[in-house]
Amino acid sequence: MILCVNLNAAIDKTIVVNAFNVGEIHRPEVVKLLAGGKGCNVARALKQFDEKSVVTGWVGGTAGQLIEKKLQQEGIAADFVYTDFESRTCTSILDNTDQTMTEIYEKGKLVPPEKVTEMLARFRNIVGAYTAVSLSGSLPPGVPLDFYAQLIEIAHEFNVPVFLDSSGEALLQGVVAKPFLIKPNEKEAAILAKRKLTTPSDFVAAASDISACYETIVVLSQGKNGALAAQGGKVVHVRNPQVKAKSAVGSGDCMLAGLIVGITQGFDLIEAVKVGVAAGTANTLVIGAAQFSKNDLNEIFSNVIADHLT
Repeated sequence: MILCVNLNAAIDKTIVVNAFNVGEIHRPEVVKLLAGGKGCNVARALKQFDEKSVVTGWVGGTAGQLIEKKLQQEGIAADFVYTDFESRTCTSILDNTDQTMTEIYEKGKLVPPEKVTEMLARFRNIVGAYTAVSLSGSLPPGVPLDFYAQLIEIAHEFNVPVFLDSSGEALLQGVVAKPFLIKPNEKEAAILAKRKLTTPSDFVAAASDISACYETIVVLSQGKNGALAAQGGKVVHVRNPQVKAKSAVGSGDCMLAGLIVGITQGFDLIEAVKVGVAAGTANTLVIGAAQFSKNDLNEIFSNVIADHLT
């Protein structure tokens, strides 16, 4: 069972309209509400693999109750720490005419110190029961920038591997604690490598250097171009087939879920990354994060290619 830490949970509302124009009235073709935040997306994707998970983090108010209800309706367990503030709502407007996405994300509310302490205690009490932990997304206001690092250090005490997918200071401080695997995108890789990355060879070298520097597996996500996997001085480019994408929302979270499934089921790194890339690509074929079909996943996986670069 996988523990999915989602510190900045939200209601994800996706609205599909035709010919979206600012300042005009639109009548949506589709409206979808999901329990959102990267950790919720990871848990939903894990369910597509028949992998059980539990989501933890902070929620509050009516929106928090709806987040928990939506997870329960999907058969996903939750173990939240409750707060007095209202959980956020994130709205995505998909223009069906030109396939552009407009996103409006509310900021997370300030988490009081006592709730930070409660979350650390909750994590310590439960983490030993899990096969792996995913740490995904941003930190809400009021949460120490080294919070992910603290969680990783606690997980180390119980020999539970941590998969980290974050950005900014949360990533920079978290990676120092040596998670099992990190999944930066190209921008985050440049920050970790402390240099400008432009050419394909730049990214290959950066993935290898980051892996060596922080003693972790690096899976550098490159969107429609797949991912670079680096470990022990070796780098592999895993390429996905090109598909007609509808929405990329949640694709990175699906990739992380596929990586977790592959690793925890004993696949070697290349095969695990192929599963992750296939899941991320399959997610683009549907509207709504982490709701891809197994048929799409299997078909795409059979067409994923791995090239050894170093």
